[in-house]
Amino acid sequence: HAELGTVGDREPRWAIARKFAPEVQVTKLLDIRINVGRTGALNPYAVLEPVEIGGATVSQAALHNADLIAAKDIRIGDWVEVTRAGEVIPQVLGPVRERRTGEERPFVMPEKCPVCGSRVEHPQDEVMTYCPNVSCPGRVLEGIVYFASRGAMDIRGLGYERVRALLHAEFIENVADLYDRDRVSLARLLTLDGFAEKSAQQLLAAIDASKSRPLSTLLFALGIRHVGAAGAKLLARHFGSMSRLAKAAAEDIGTIRGIGPAIAEAVAGFFAEPRNRKLIARLEKLGLTMTEPSAAAGEGGGPLAGQTYVITGTLPSLSRTKAQELIEAAGGHVTDNVSKKTTAVVMGADAGSKLEKARALRVPVIDEAELLRRASGKQ
Repeated sequence: HAELGTVGDREPRWAIARKFAPEVQVTKLLDIRINVGRTGALNPYAVLEPVEIGGATVSQAALHNADLIAAKDIRIGDWVEVTRAGEVIPQVLGPVRERRTGEERPFVMPEKCPVCGSRVEHPQDEVMTYCPNVSCPGRVLEGIVYFASRGAMDIRGLGYERVRALLHAEFIENVADLYDRDRVSLARLLTLDGFAEKSAQQLLAAIDASKSRPLSTLLFALGIRHVGAAGAKLLARHFGSMSRLAKAAAEDIGTIRGIGPAIAEAVAGFFAEPRNRKLIARLEKLGLTMTEPSAAAGEGGGPLAGQTYVITGTLPSLSRTKAQELIEAAGGHVTDNVSKKTTAVVMGADAGSKLEKARALRVPVIDEAELLRRASGKQ
């Protein structure tokens, strides 16, 4: 190792990570289907002839939106190049046009929700198409799974299969029902396939444990449009309690550093809905935490003090959570939306619309290495 020397006066050559070109395979795109997300967004995805990439079998890949599909000229029946962004996320790079036979079909976004049949909406200022029906079974399922997921309320053992079973049995209709022991009890769980006494008790214990999650986690888990983990944390730290936030006007919410107009309007709009206020009141009555512990470590000083960052794509070595923790520990803030106030966008593989917005607003774009340098104080 010593013979290899060092780069500059810092890293030894033997410790440098070598980047290899991602593996790309060609397979057939059998169909483009739609998944309805928790916000009602219609998310197209590719159904692929299974192909081995980097030791994993890939049979599906997100296609994000109709505009992206059109821009890449991806058609049903195409032979397509597929990779795994960051060696993790399946990604369709584009079609192999020379293999076309003329039988390929362009994708057309449906006019009605494939789950509930409601007529879809396409806001002028957005690339996504939405199902407006808040009671759409697809939205309800995704919303509850999202609420229970790791990073949100982290209710272990409550994934798609069990949420579907609870909905099908009519034990639950929304997230508050999970905490209602008249609806989800040991006796009732034992009537469902797949539950033994131990697994049922473990699920109930996980649900009860999630009651102690702080306000920021609950806000994120509720899936308010435009509010990611970073935005939820900023809101919770500023207002301190759910009741104060619920009473705030969009103008007041928008004064928080890192919270843009879109988030402010979405949050105010969420609490203006009677059904949402009723849900929050019920969650509070069922014992969930409605406050945030006072100010976190890292605020007020550090090499990134007063700076705001947005993270997009898959970073080479840091998870999104670790990158956010790094920025906050150095005194900075992380937000979910790019604005003129953003210090920089941290870009990883498979970066999406946030990168395009950063370029449009002339916000600096940096990589993981530059973020690490800044966080260490080497600006």
